[in-house]
Amino acid sequence: MPRLKVSRAVCVSHASRLWSLYGFTSPDDLVLEDLAMSMGVLVMDGPLDSAGAWLSRAGDRGIIRVSEAIREPSRRRFAIAHEIGHWMMHQAESSLLACTDEDMLARYVANRHELEASIFAGALLMPESLFSAKVHRRRPKKAVLNELSDYFGTGLTATALRYVEVSDDYYVLVVSENGKIKWWRASDSFEEHELWLDVRTQVPPTSLAAAFFRGESIPDKPQPMDIEDWLGELRGIHTSTVVEHAIPLPSYGQVISLLWLP
Repeated sequence: MPRLKVSRAVCVSHASRLWSLYGFTSPDDLVLEDLAMSMGVLVMDGPLDSAGAWLSRAGDRGIIRVSEAIREPSRRRFAIAHEIGHWMMHQAESSLLACTDEDMLARYVANRHELEASIFAGALLMPESLFSAKVHRRRPKKAVLNELSDYFGTGLTATALRYVEVSDDYYVLVVSENGKIKWWRASDSFEEHELWLDVRTQVPPTSLAAAFFRGESIPDKPQPMDIEDWLGELRGIHTSTVVEHAIPLPSYGQVISLLWLP
């Protein structure tokens, strides 16, 4: 499946403009319902059959409905931010946009507009300048990601994704489910090395993710792995090892694997 091409800079600039326009200085300032209302968009919760959220537009007024099935405040925040992204960037599209959880995060299966709204949401909730200052060159271990999630009010998966997006080092985020790769994202540093992972394929049997799906206990610390097992042959990468830090998400039946070069 080809990687979607979008202008990440345009999406980020829209989010940055809102922080500047409203004078936000910390995540506590960012009350999404108030921000949406200032744009003429009412946020409400209610039953939705198959979507996590939808946006209805009528001229310069709109409604964002978030599924009442979303219990976690962090997921709800991301859903609202995602729909605000649609409101700002996709005025010419359908008057009704419905978005699933997969649309909001899975960057390789969503369409271009879903991808743009998700990039916008990540940048709105976790501005790069604040995010990078909080990271301060620390590796994306679970404790670090939990700290970032608490500060920005975001979920663990969205936070890990943002870490990979803003890093200038070599990182890959792989989300697996039922033993198979569901979606993934690599930092821009891998762009020239022709990295590609096929979704819906089995995770490497030697990986920590595979061990979790086999019901084995896995270490909570990063472990070295054979790089070809996870990433295959990469042009211009001269190391035989990649580090895997696996974070199980039992309630979703998923594992987050963060991979980096030693």
